[in-house]
Amino acid sequence: MRARKIQLSGFGGPEVLQVAEFEVPALGPRDVLVRSHAIGVGWPDVYVRTGTYPWQHLFPMPATPGIEMAGRVAAAGAEVADLQVGRPVYVSSRLMGFRGGCYAEAMVVPRDVLVELPGNVDLDVAAGLAYYQLAVALLRAAGAARPAGWAMVSGASGGVGTALVQTAKAFGYRVLASVGHDDKRAHATAVGADAVINYRTDAAAAAIAGITGGHGVDLWLESFVGPDFGQVFRSMAPWGKVMLYNAVGGHPAPAFFDDWRAAMGKCVSVQYFSMHVYEDDPQAMRDLLSAAMRLIVDGAIKPPAGTFFKLEDAAQAHRLLESGTNRGRIFLRP
Repeated sequence: MRARKIQLSGFGGPEVLQVAEFEVPALGPRDVLVRSHAIGVGWPDVYVRTGTYPWQHLFPMPATPGIEMAGRVAAAGAEVADLQVGRPVYVSSRLMGFRGGCYAEAMVVPRDVLVELPGNVDLDVAAGLAYYQLAVALLRAAGAARPAGWAMVSGASGGVGTALVQTAKAFGYRVLASVGHDDKRAHATAVGADAVINYRTDAAAAAIAGITGGHGVDLWLESFVGPDFGQVFRSMAPWGKVMLYNAVGGHPAPAFFDDWRAAMGKCVSVQYFSMHVYEDDPQAMRDLLSAAMRLIVDGAIKPPAGTFFKLEDAAQAHRLLESGTNRGRIFLRP
């Protein structure tokens, strides 16, 4: 059986993503052949494409990006008796020990790392589970068992931001969303934000004080950071927590610690979070996926419709992601 996939022979821009045909490997006794329905496109795929990860010098070429995919069982090995053809399943390359492989029409996946999905699940939604898994993990790490107050989600119109807004709401927070353009306000409101500010044009500290009645932000979820990030302490509530899960805008200025110390009376904590902490704990990753799926199946979270590209248009999907103009998730359709 032959199928198509996206592969790169070297690191670079979106143009390195090329369609290739391959022979689907024969199934081992504990293997499952999964036919793709929808494939999530996210920043980990960009980092693979650009060679950003420090371990990428070990990455064999040609390589196929893609950390997640939802599809259906097409065939199973002789020792797999619990999965019927047609069963909806989710594939996470993290559970397979690497970050790639899902940009393909079909995949051979070990049964032990395959995640079964409820029979009534929307596979277009399931293909974006990774960001909701991240949101659940991040909120748990932030101590979301505390009485929830105000949560700030920066970059709230993108895929991760959307997941964080919805998951924070499901955890009981009132959500203040930050976007960079006024035309993204409607998206943030539609996915559940209680209030939205434009960090480029609004006087952030004054706006946050007004929205929260002077209380401030209890949990700040941040992926941009940048040199002016020390100003965040002006808007934090007592015992608030700042959770950093990326720093795409660069490091804070050297005065960041001084800004933090100037707000010592609030006892604000700062923590960095990464899903890499679960790399040696696949059961924990499965539990987080299950928790995210339960929120969706139970109706606590209703992910918005994504933007879909054909598999062969993966380069266009990456260009949209990197442009910062997308709202919600981006997917490939084989």
